[in-house]
Amino acid sequence: MIRTAPPAAAGTERTRICTACPLLCDDLVDGPRGVEHACEAGTAAFAAARMSATAGGEAWLNADPAARDQAVDAAAAAIVGGRRVLFTGLGDATLEAIVAACNLAETIGAAVDSGGSEAARVTGPTIARVGEVTADWEELRDRADLVLFWFCDPARSHPRFLERFVQPSPAVAKDRQTIAVGPDAVLPPGPRHRHLPLPAEAEVDAARILQAHMAARPTTATAIDAACASVAEAIAAAECVGFVTRHDDDLLGLRSWSAASVLRGIAHARPAFQIPLGGGVRGGANEKGVAAVSGWRYAATAAISRADRGGAEFRPAEYDARRMIERGDVDCVVVVGRASAVVDAAVAAQGDRLLIVRITEAAEPVAGAAIQIRTASQFMHPHGGMLRGDGRLIRLGREAPAERPSTEAVVRAIEERVRLRLSAAAGGTR
Repeated sequence: MIRTAPPAAAGTERTRICTACPLLCDDLVDGPRGVEHACEAGTAAFAAARMSATAGGEAWLNADPAARDQAVDAAAAAIVGGRRVLFTGLGDATLEAIVAACNLAETIGAAVDSGGSEAARVTGPTIARVGEVTADWEELRDRADLVLFWFCDPARSHPRFLERFVQPSPAVAKDRQTIAVGPDAVLPPGPRHRHLPLPAEAEVDAARILQAHMAARPTTATAIDAACASVAEAIAAAECVGFVTRHDDDLLGLRSWSAASVLRGIAHARPAFQIPLGGGVRGGANEKGVAAVSGWRYAATAAISRADRGGAEFRPAEYDARRMIERGDVDCVVVVGRASAVVDAAVAAQGDRLLIVRITEAAEPVAGAAIQIRTASQFMHPHGGMLRGDGRLIRLGREAPAERPSTEAVVRAIEERVRLRLSAAAGGTR
């Protein structure tokens, strides 16, 4: 179920929602020194958006300035003329823009993949293999008297996560204890926080050994064993456990599988839930929204070989964006918003062999065979909806007048031109 964020209390001023990462912080206000309460990444994103808003240029064809209408028509021509088209990016787009992009992709039977890590795993998404027991981030804040940071550092990936959902006192009688397992301390040491240092490569082994301790099975005395024994003891004393994990950069899916298996074992004995953190500031603010839209339309979260609501195929680690580009399977790539770093690198390696259509708020044109169309900034002109990293629906606001059209409007304009071209082509063959 998609849950809607509660409205601001009467008399409070909440003028900004930050879309720099999936936290979608909605407690920002305009102050005399800029946007208050924003983290370093959010502050930089707002500053970049202000600077970009004043920069000239609406569209480019092969880095040459062009009128927007001309660029829209050129984009439609490229999409219709492509032998195999791939839609990617999407992670920073609103739900409405993602739906519009899928509509366009279905019109020509394009491949769709946002470039996220789960589609690149040979084993597919964790939830499809072992299931997940998750909860709203507010559940972590209010209920968990023990929070385990399992080989992750929210302070680095989701800058305000600790401030908003871990450091506030829980709405239960017991004080909250936190334990960081892995290379990162996460929080300063103190009476309520411990760090059990283990190397990153020990994560899967640690999960197996922790499960053994929880099941009272014999183990071998090692540094990993000692740390897991301490964690198992803390779990046994807790009333509700929040298990915070990371979900990115896991090619084989073993880490996410092992973490989900541990949480499932904990949940059999006491209230417990996993908080799987995605790419954070390195990923898209609406990466959860991309998965939701793809899941509803195609019964798969990503790596859609052909956009077809009646017969799409989910092919992880085969039809993910990076592999399709590297194999030369596509000759036209449509980037809606911002592509992931791995997709950008794959595109760059292809040089002029790929035609790129970029629909973005960025002010700088890209070199090579590219069509770039600028859109309104989500920071300066927020509108539409996004799903926070835990699935909660956040309404950015209603679309207000802006110097440039929204991403959704540009995609819809291209779709209209595509349909006209397809119709004309069909009429010409009769």
